[in-house]
Order: sequence, then C-alpha cells, then structure tokens
Amino acid sequence: FPQIHFSDESSCPIGWQIASDQCVRIVISPANLKHAKKVCHHEGGELMDTSVTLLLEDVMDLLKNLHENGLYEPTFHVGGMGQALNRTEDGNYKIITINPSSHFPFICSLNKMARRSLLFQQKLLPVGAPKISLTGQSEIYFHPRQDADYIALPCTVQGSPKPTVAWYKNDVEVLSPSMSNVSYLLSGGNLLVPASSTLAYSSFHCTAKNSLGEVRSPPILLKPSFIDAFRPHRLDVYSLATGGAKLDCDAPAHQPSELVG
Repeated sequence: FPQIHFSDESSCPIGWQIASDQCVRIVISPANLKHAKKVCHHEGGELMDTSVTLLLEDVMDLLKNLHENGLYEPTFHVGGMGQALNRTEDGNYKIITINPSSHFPFICSLNKMARRSLLFQQKLLPVGAPKISLTGQSEIYFHPRQDADYIALPCTVQGSPKPTVAWYKNDVEVLSPSMSNVSYLLSGGNLLVPASSTLAYSSFHCTAKNSLGEVRSPPILLKPSFIDAFRPHRLDVYSLATGGAKLDCDAPAHQPSELVG
C-alpha cells in the first residue's frame, strides 16, 4: 500500500475549524441535547468540553466573530448535562444551565485522534470525488414579499466527472436535474427560492453526486426579518441620583436581533 503523509496535522478536516489544539464545528440547526450528541458522534466527535480552558476561550472568540458576521443565535448546547454557552448583553459568553430537552444550535469538537482519523479518510478519497465549497452561510434572513423576489441559496461544487446537484427542503428532495418544480429555480447549482412567508424557518441543503461518491452540504436555515412598530408612548423616565436621566431605546420586537444606531 502507498504510504500516506499528512502535510499539515494541525489542519482540520473539511467543514471543521481550528480552536486551540482541537477542531470544532458549529451546527446551526437546533436540536435537543440527546440529538446534538448523536449528530456530533456521527461526525466522529463529541459535544465541546467546556472544562478545557484554551478551547473554551478560542470558541468564544470564534462565536464573537461569527456574531459580527451575522450569526445571531445566542445559545449553544455544549458538553455536560444541561450546559450551554450563552451570549451576554456585553457581547461575552458564559456557561449557563438549560433544560436538556430545549432545542438550540450546538458545538461539536474533535480531539487529536478523531481529527487524524478524519484527515486520513479524506486523504483516501479518490481524485475527482465531489466536493462542496463551504460558504459560511448557515442562516439567511429575508423579508417576505408578494412580488416574487427570489433568495439565492449557494451550492458550489467540484469534481470530475462533473457532479449533479440536488436540493432538499427539510430533508425532502425538491429539485434535481431529473426533477422539475415550478416553485424553485436551479441556476448553476444554486437554488432560487421565492421570498415567501411559507418558507420561514425551512432548512435547505444540497448534495453533489458523481460516479466517485456523494457529499452533502451543511443546512441553510431561512429566517424572516421583521420589525414591529414602536409603542405609542414611552415608558416613564426617572431622574438619576447623579443627575440627568437614562433613556433606553425600548425597541420593539425585531429580527435579526441586532440594533443598529
């Protein structure tokens, strides 16, 4: 058998990100604790161990960067019974206790041995096997409209022979080269879906398949954006002991949850 060398054992398998001396994957699709553990185990890992200080610090920094880029989920399942990472008002994260049956996104991690195993498996993939370029988009906000605007869901694939692309909504196939669907359009592998309120909180993923194998993309969750009206009258404001008064924004319900201005 040919000897296989790892060019960079500090790298992470496809779809994972480096954090401390481990690799992590942030899974946005909400799940309860039991299902989150099952998904991580299926990927060859486990829920992130928050007792590893350097790993916890790196993951917190990673979550902060993702939040700046539009990931507004505040709570994530992690290892331990009923533990989660929760974003605080000052933008930091702390460990809190939650109901294990609650559905939240979650964080998987790979230790060194699991990472080596996945890297080894990827080295064995035949040349030309299908690959999907990760976009980093795990959720897309949209404003429901009636004038048939479309939302573009990316799926950039590589492989030889050229892979065929199929799309799934909530794990049910909705479009492929051999299947037509008047509700969706396929453009170079990307899926165009109508900006309709009926698609709110729907999960989409694509697959790429050729004679050498088949791969599946991470899911993209569609979320409606909205902002309610401000209340007609501001709440009572009282003077501070040090002088002046504090005027809170008292913002209405809105999504995404970030306030601008």
